[in-house]
Amino acid sequence: MLEFLRPIVDFAFWLYIGLGLLGLFFLRVMWLARKDRTRSIFTLERENASVRLTRAFAGFMIVLAGMLGVYYLGLVTPTIVPPPPDTPTPTPILALPPTATPPPLLLTPTQTPTVLPTPTPVDSVIDNNIDTPTPLPAATANPVVSSGQPPNCPDSAARISQPGNNAQVAGVVQIMGAAAIDNFEYYKFEFRDPSSGEWVFISRFDNMVPSGVLGAWNSDTVPPGEYDFRLVVVDNTGNFPEPCIVRLVVQ
Repeated sequence: MLEFLRPIVDFAFWLYIGLGLLGLFFLRVMWLARKDRTRSIFTLERENASVRLTRAFAGFMIVLAGMLGVYYLGLVTPTIVPPPPDTPTPTPILALPPTATPPPLLLTPTQTPTVLPTPTPVDSVIDNNIDTPTPLPAATANPVVSSGQPPNCPDSAARISQPGNNAQVAGVVQIMGAAAIDNFEYYKFEFRDPSSGEWVFISRFDNMVPSGVLGAWNSDTVPPGEYDFRLVVVDNTGNFPEPCIVRLVVQ
């Protein structure tokens, strides 16, 4: 029921201005009536001036009372009239957008491996080739033609020990080294495409290897030439140290 007091508080500034101008008007009337009463010679004129002075004084007092009333209501109304309930509306607006961004998905660029990551035992490759008419498959049993120079890997926990730089390889190449960084998640093999310069995914392995056979790469899947081959070891946050890169010459 006291909501009608809210506009008085909201427009108090303009009420002060209006009442102030009205008070100045009554003060001017009082000043003119008092001036006429002192100058008048006749009794009737003095009585009229006195009446105007009294009315102007009464009007001025009413204006003064109105200004005091506005001031009082400005102090009391906020305590007895609650503010309009428009504050709860903005709360549900920005509740959902923070959950719509899934950046962690970008940390797993590797797809499901198209090549099975279990070609590590070279004996299985030899067994598959025994059925061929050639009785002695020397190319698959000894795929590294020359060992090359020892690789210079920046991280000993993510290194390739064999084959070395500029090693001449053919067929299935067995990769030796280590993949055992802190917070290990997986490691993968990649080679650089000479035509585009992009790194091409070969295979992924999820088991840590402190030292030994990391896996195998079938070099027959690429044309003969020089290729950069690298080992990338990724931790459980998606980060990885500087990869170990070796230059291989595919025969």
